[in-house]
Amino acid sequence: MTTIVTAFITDINNIDFRSYDTYIEYGKKLLEIDVPSVCFLERHIYEQYFVSCLKDFPQTYFFMFEKTDNYLYQYIHEVTEYHLHTNNPKKDTIDYMFLQCHKTEFLRQVAQINPFQTTNFAWIDFGIFHMIKNDDDLKRGILHLSTKSYSSIRIASCVDLNKVCVSDVYKNVVWYFAGSVIGGHRDALIEYAEIMKQKCISIIQEKHHIMWEINIWYLLYKDHIHLFEPYHADHNLSVLLYY
Repeated sequence: MTTIVTAFITDINNIDFRSYDTYIEYGKKLLEIDVPSVCFLERHIYEQYFVSCLKDFPQTYFFMFEKTDNYLYQYIHEVTEYHLHTNNPKKDTIDYMFLQCHKTEFLRQVAQINPFQTTNFAWIDFGIFHMIKNDDDLKRGILHLSTKSYSSIRIASCVDLNKVCVSDVYKNVVWYFAGSVIGGHRDALIEYAEIMKQKCISIIQEKHHIMWEINIWYLLYKDHIHLFEPYHADHNLSVLLYY
């Protein structure tokens, strides 16, 4: 059995095409599925949207988490050369990158506490329903994923990992990994979270910059290939069904 880990944090970017209410509804679709889950929320979101309907989430633990609880905010004053090549700068803010890079820390925290006593854990984006767009398909995908068990890190790859990266990995998004789903064995995830943390800090301190978590995961994959067990999938139901 696998414990699902997810999070929803507000005020990390300025996109206006999807409201908090929409994100909350997407997240509820995920958390209503009867599998072991942990969700990190700010207290005001938890109290406004979840306290009154906790019975709808029979296997979900809610952990309170404020944006600045993210360890990367200790280093934000050093991010002085933040320049990405993006067509959506309102979305791709420093705060957004900090949250994306914190996925492995969320996994580490839950793996260490291990409230459901599982050997495997999987990060799933809170709003993953926007890719699936069908309640039954989402449930089928999550139920499939929750039964899987691996000894290493299971991660969705969109591009052949043997293909040489010709893009500037520090400035352009590279889709070697999907990002929406990453999981695996407790020990591998705890080890990887520490590697990811040190890499993020070194990028900030050496380049005064930060970028998409999937770019950093690609850099780490090349140096720690033994930790990974990739599978081919895209930004659709395959990211869950092929896990």
